[in-house]
Amino acid sequence: MSTASGTLGVGFATITADADVRGTALFSELVNGALFAEAGVPSANTVTRQSIFVDTTSGFDTGVAYANANATPAAITFQLLSASGSPVGPPITQTLAGSQHNAIFVSQLFPGIPAFTGTMQIISDAPLAAVALRFASSGVFTTLPPVTLQ
Repeated sequence: MSTASGTLGVGFATITADADVRGTALFSELVNGALFAEAGVPSANTVTRQSIFVDTTSGFDTGVAYANANATPAAITFQLLSASGSPVGPPITQTLAGSQHNAIFVSQLFPGIPAFTGTMQIISDAPLAAVALRFASSGVFTTLPPVTLQ
């Protein structure tokens, strides 16, 4: 168990073992000493094709964190799809250096896109680990586990 005080630290961990190792991180937000919001985030598998639920309507936003545990850079394409499966805006491409991570809100990654509910595909030429959280304008949040795409 870890409790935070002071400045925020960010990062990711890679575990190498001769057996399957899984874990869960619990994110809790306290307001005036009382539990305000909480979400459990399971460990993430590294895959090259995945999708997350996205909701940017009514003040909601989706945050995604992704990590490249490889030594080499990963070329990543992000594509928003409406609930009917149609593309919403052009895809965004990024390169993520080896052993690096990033966290961003969908509204920041796709500025100017109208509010919608759908999915975001994350396609990479190297396996990435990703986790996502859905945030309400009030600050309450919940886990959105990625789905592996074939």
